[in-house]
Amino acid sequence: MLRDLAITTLRSLWGNKFRFGLTALGIVWGAAMLTFLSAMADGYDRHFEVQLDKLGQRIVFLFPGVATKQHVGQRGARAVELERDDIERIAALEAVERAAPNVWLGPRVMRATGMTKLVYAYGGSEETAALRNFEIAEGRFLSRRDVDLARNVLVLGPRAAQRLFGRSPAIGRTVHVEGIPFAVIGVVRAKGDQLLYMGPPDDEIAYLPFTTARTWFTRSDVVDQIAFAPLTREGSWEAVRLVRAALGRHHGFRQDDDAAMGDFNVQEPVDIVHGLLLAMRLFLSAASLVTLVAGAVGVMNIMLVMVAERTREIGLKKAIGASNRRVFCEIVAETLGVTVVAGLVGVLIGGLGIVLSARAVEAGQTMQAMPLLEPRRVLTILATLIGVALLSAVLPALRAIRTDPASALRAT
Repeated sequence: MLRDLAITTLRSLWGNKFRFGLTALGIVWGAAMLTFLSAMADGYDRHFEVQLDKLGQRIVFLFPGVATKQHVGQRGARAVELERDDIERIAALEAVERAAPNVWLGPRVMRATGMTKLVYAYGGSEETAALRNFEIAEGRFLSRRDVDLARNVLVLGPRAAQRLFGRSPAIGRTVHVEGIPFAVIGVVRAKGDQLLYMGPPDDEIAYLPFTTARTWFTRSDVVDQIAFAPLTREGSWEAVRLVRAALGRHHGFRQDDDAAMGDFNVQEPVDIVHGLLLAMRLFLSAASLVTLVAGAVGVMNIMLVMVAERTREIGLKKAIGASNRRVFCEIVAETLGVTVVAGLVGVLIGGLGIVLSARAVEAGQTMQAMPLLEPRRVLTILATLIGVALLSAVLPALRAIRTDPASALRAT
């Protein structure tokens, strides 16, 4: 039965190819739009997620401020001073994956190979690489032993290494920071331009153990910033609340006192961007679906015309024994054939547009995204096409099975 149905459907489609071809243009355009715009939305979604992750996945920065007493105001204000033990307290919380100091040292005079440059420096720990999404290109990052022993070691960003050493290898070389010798133990992989910064570009900075920074530069036990990573993106706000509560107990400030402890959660801009992209995706999908529905209405109308023109043929089939099920399936198969073939052509056209757009996007762009067509989107588009085809086939098929054989054969 399926073989006969396929042959009948192909003969009908081929016999009316010009009519069906013109009718299917709406489906072609709608499928092309849906494919291309879905890929653009997915590309921007992935692009901005990668760009924001350059700063650090799920990272939260804490900035101590001034704690005040209720009903007293600034008269009872005192500075909140974070310490090394606070890092351990934060890392011990169940909602936190890791924590590290982020001690800002500012621009420092660094000399190497006869070059003298101002390089931005930070004090960090062994957890900084994972927190700030640094990947090592050469050598290694800071270790716990480097921190505990306050070693004079340095990890350079790729641009900082290039400014100090040119094209020569930096690993094992000596850099004098404010006249103090430091051994270069690692160079991180380039991040390129970033959508979000917390200070200077990550490719232009240098990291040294925060204990070393305290010994030589800050000469203070105070940690001016702490960064931590929640276990999950969804739990980042709850993690912030728990961290503020834990620090508030130890430093005597209220959990809701924003002046005592400021924070920046990278999930905040991520949520904003995802919200904007979701709105864009809904709008573009709705526009594409409207085009598909318009095309489906055209297919339904042409199928209604075809049923009316083939009344005698349908009546004859029913008179010689064709069941209503057989007639219904033939009409549905023809509608599916037109819609699916037109949809596949549209998907191919949309895919061509994706390839051309991808070639036009330059690598390393922060605001321009390369379109990304995921396999699940193709499956969704095909399922949508089949659903549209079935909806547009119901009315013509019902009209066909209601054809009375006797009346159809008497008609001239």
